[in-house]
Amino acid sequence: MENRTVHLARLGMTALAVSVALYSLRFWAVPAGIWIAVDGGIRDVIENVPVQALVHMTVAPIALLAGPFQFMPGLRARRPRLHRWTGRAYAVCCLIAGASALATAPFASGGPVAGWGFGILAALWIGSTAMGWVTARRRRFAAHRIWMRFSYAMTFAAVTLRLQIPLGVMFFGFTSYTDMSPWLAYTSWIPNVIAVALYSWWWCRSSARGIRADARDAIAVSGLSGRSASK
Repeated sequence: MENRTVHLARLGMTALAVSVALYSLRFWAVPAGIWIAVDGGIRDVIENVPVQALVHMTVAPIALLAGPFQFMPGLRARRPRLHRWTGRAYAVCCLIAGASALATAPFASGGPVAGWGFGILAALWIGSTAMGWVTARRRRFAAHRIWMRFSYAMTFAAVTLRLQIPLGVMFFGFTSYTDMSPWLAYTSWIPNVIAVALYSWWWCRSSARGIRADARDAIAVSGLSGRSASK
């Protein structure tokens, strides 16, 4: 039951990530002067700091699109080389998008409160991705998986942010992204991080129980074999 739940959650995450990533590719048209469904507050940020903002907005969707496929066990097992190269591309995109987000945060349309929230998100995004890279290079794969879960939790903020906007408009009286931005700067990623922390705790406990059970079975089998041999 737990495995099925995790599988369905992964499928839902992938569908949402792909949808939002493809929708976010509209920012690639902005340098040509084509503003497709771009909120006024976001447009002001782009016009104020075009390089930082557009680097973030054009590179981050690639990380969002690549991320879910890194968590598919079958793909990792059957195509380890593809997993490694896709992971490298994901990490590079996160580091570039995170650095540009950090440079853009002081100009957030929601003011200083939003700027601090998005700035903290960017710093943690860079840090968790860098740690995921380092642990993979050192072949500490259990730690690598945990760090990359946290990294993608922050990448996935692009999805939770967009899911929260209509809820804020319908139930809390917000009128625009800019109006809601001081809240979104925190609510878009903190729940994701909490969810990953809880899942990682459960995963570590389950893995430890499995290891202990295997050890007990091995000891029992060894004991039985020893008694049989003595007879």
